[in-house]
Amino acid sequence: MSDHLYEAGWTITSGAAAQALGEIIPAALATGKRPPEVREVGIFSQSGVAAIVGIGQPAAIGVTPATESTVQATNTFDTIAGNTVVAASWATKPTAPTAPRRRADIQALQGAGIIWTWGEGEFVMWQGASVSTVVLWQFSTAAVTYDCYIKVAE
Repeated sequence: MSDHLYEAGWTITSGAAAQALGEIIPAALATGKRPPEVREVGIFSQSGVAAIVGIGQPAAIGVTPATESTVQATNTFDTIAGNTVVAASWATKPTAPTAPRRRADIQALQGAGIIWTWGEGEFVMWQGASVSTVVLWQFSTAAVTYDCYIKVAE
């Protein structure tokens, strides 16, 4: 399967409404582009406010991402750049997952959070004729500042 590991981290403050916290966007399939396998996702509260979060494919993807981060290799000697991008703001935000893969409650404690993990080959993403992104979502309606990260293999 995939030989290279990559990570990206970001901070986002939600409004007092359910909303996207980040969108994992795989590179379009092309020569030299590898589909990512999501290996780990972490979401932690900086605010100490209780929250309900989840991950899944959005009913509609985000349009015109404004804040994007490309994943970085976990091995500093890895010379192969990552292809996967994380968006944390958009002109039009992605919608909620129709059927979340996972959901969790975060306690009302600063630093409380959740880490989800998947094994090799369990959560492979690709982008073809229809875009397949994954959104981290806040289901609750409190304003919270989060620290988030993803780990992917490509």
